[in-house]
Amino acid sequence: MIKYFSRAFKVTNENIILTTPLILFLFLLSIYLGVAQKAPVNLVSVFLLLVTILFMIGAFFAGWFFMVKKAVDLDRMEFVADEDKARASFNLIKEVPVGIGEYFLPFIGALILYSGLLALLVFVGYQLGLHFIGKLGVSLVELKMAMDSPVAMKSLVSSLSSEQLVKLNAWNFMLMGIMTFYSFITMFWGVQIVSKTKNPLIAFFQSVKFIFKNFLSAIVLFMYISIINFSVSLLNAFAMINPIVYFISMLIYFYFLVYVVVLIFLYYDRENNPKLEEKSEANCPEGDCNSGADSLGQEQPRDTES
Repeated sequence: MIKYFSRAFKVTNENIILTTPLILFLFLLSIYLGVAQKAPVNLVSVFLLLVTILFMIGAFFAGWFFMVKKAVDLDRMEFVADEDKARASFNLIKEVPVGIGEYFLPFIGALILYSGLLALLVFVGYQLGLHFIGKLGVSLVELKMAMDSPVAMKSLVSSLSSEQLVKLNAWNFMLMGIMTFYSFITMFWGVQIVSKTKNPLIAFFQSVKFIFKNFLSAIVLFMYISIINFSVSLLNAFAMINPIVYFISMLIYFYFLVYVVVLIFLYYDRENNPKLEEKSEANCPEGDCNSGADSLGQEQPRDTES
């Protein structure tokens, strides 16, 4: 497993252009949300807002995930000169519109299914919580007001009895467990769509099957990603005290976000195709596979040592 951790750093560093779509998407999304806040609030405007955001996220994931997949494929290739490899890496940006055209609708379907399954899982968890934990004794209005600021939340918590605090911790633990479990079983969903099948429902079941087929290593991978996410989030929290430090921490955040996605794609690709390098080498015994190079300027496949 460690070989994937180090290899993902290599792929990310060699294809740092992968950060470009991510930064542009977050920038455009923040602009759109800022403009949407000034629009009149009614049923039609809220519906259009949700549909637009859905389409934006679907297009982004379709293009970006396909770009990351091509970057992982690129890692299998050998180049005569470093300039050729750098040119092929830069040309990865051309894969974004290709990915959008190819996988936009599958990712729209996957996002809708993702939201629906999450809502169903939360509902089931809520019903189980009512049965085993019980009601907290706080109204939804009070909870909403408490979430508006840390001071209001502290005031609410201090007003709870010891029994209510126990229940509050139990509810928090249960909800955190639900989100962790759901994040784990959907970890390879997007990878499955761009790698195996465009059907989002079939891709979900196949990705879950892949997880249980590689259960122990998948848990190690998920724990590693969780540690990275916690560490970067903690760094961003402390970096709020200084604008320059915060800017640097955001760059680190973007880098590791790309690294995590590359790591997931790399792990999935290598575990699904453990002998692909050997087969490719056997098909090109003389090392003359230039005719198989794709539009990225790639040369023949090579053995990848991790």
